[in-house]
Amino acid sequence: MNKRLSGVLAALALSATTIALPAPAGAGAAAAEWTPRWSPNPANDSVAEAFEGVEDDRADSHPGTTHIYVSGDAYRFDMHTQDRDGDDRQRNEVKGMRTGSGDAYLKILENETWRISYQMYIPATLDSTTSFTHIAQMKTPGSGAPLYTMSLPVSGGTPKINVRYWDEAEQTHEVGNADLDPIQGKWVDTTFEFKAADDGYLRWILRDGSTTLVDRRLDDTDLWRGDDEYLRPKWGIYRSIESSGLQDTYLLVRNLRAEQLTGDGGSEAPSSIEAEQGSLSGTARTTSCSGCSGGTKVGWLGSGSGNAVTLNVPSSAAGDRQLTVHGLVSGTRSFQLSVNGGTAQTVSLTGTSWNDPVARTVQVRLNAGANSVRLYNDGASAPDLDRITLQ
Repeated sequence: MNKRLSGVLAALALSATTIALPAPAGAGAAAAEWTPRWSPNPANDSVAEAFEGVEDDRADSHPGTTHIYVSGDAYRFDMHTQDRDGDDRQRNEVKGMRTGSGDAYLKILENETWRISYQMYIPATLDSTTSFTHIAQMKTPGSGAPLYTMSLPVSGGTPKINVRYWDEAEQTHEVGNADLDPIQGKWVDTTFEFKAADDGYLRWILRDGSTTLVDRRLDDTDLWRGDDEYLRPKWGIYRSIESSGLQDTYLLVRNLRAEQLTGDGGSEAPSSIEAEQGSLSGTARTTSCSGCSGGTKVGWLGSGSGNAVTLNVPSSAAGDRQLTVHGLVSGTRSFQLSVNGGTAQTVSLTGTSWNDPVARTVQVRLNAGANSVRLYNDGASAPDLDRITLQ
């Protein structure tokens, strides 16, 4: 079987996993769904066949060496200390998502909502630096600033992995971060979900196995540059040489997948409801939170069912939905979550900080129209609540 036929069959198989979301109200409305658009397979797709473009030692600083290639079931990016892409930086990256020969590649256009997910392996030699080290970006064609970056900075003396959004003035805003050391030397899962619009949003998820390390969403992001044709992601290593201790290193990525939200409502962001927008009872009250969406959370929940927060959750149609609770805790605590006064289910969260949200997703059944979601704990202290999101 040739590579192209194999790729077509893989795409057909992938399309069977399309995730349907409830249809908007109205007769004949098409269901909004995540439609698979791209999923390269290193067994069949070379680097040149998987990506729109390749930036492998453009300055020819390391002649005779290939830095970007297929390695087993992954795409590998090597970086040596001698490699250069200009006087003060190094770059070995790929860009864009190729779907066929010639100019057949995906373009992320204005007001489209996309989800890009993959696994990555960061070895111990790819460490955080005091100047920039990017391992993923979203950019437009040309030389402008990125729209978002995944980077490996040193923050307060601690190696971190973070995602930042860049506005049109090239000011950066942190979406989320996690300690780097615990995820080096293992495969971890990451997802970028975003709306490419002047009033878009950016959500970053980082998981280590079944543990969610980061699930943060930044709203009111300008993720469109009006004079540009399209957006495209980049992967690889792009770093400054202005840091001590740089080593020969590499990055691995695999199971790359891009999905577009299509159908009626396909350009709309999944809903996010802040805890402070809810109705508070008992001891529950709002307080500031540097790591929370909107800078605010609701605390002093639990130790009695009256100490609760109740959120109004609209739904365009009746049916099962995925509801993610974003809470804060040092240790392990649980919410009881009741929808429309029904039997509560337990949502346990384990975290390390009262300023760094962790997330847990559960399935709930909603009615069409308004729904009441109540979070509390009858017998023990509950986590603090940042927000909930609904998929």
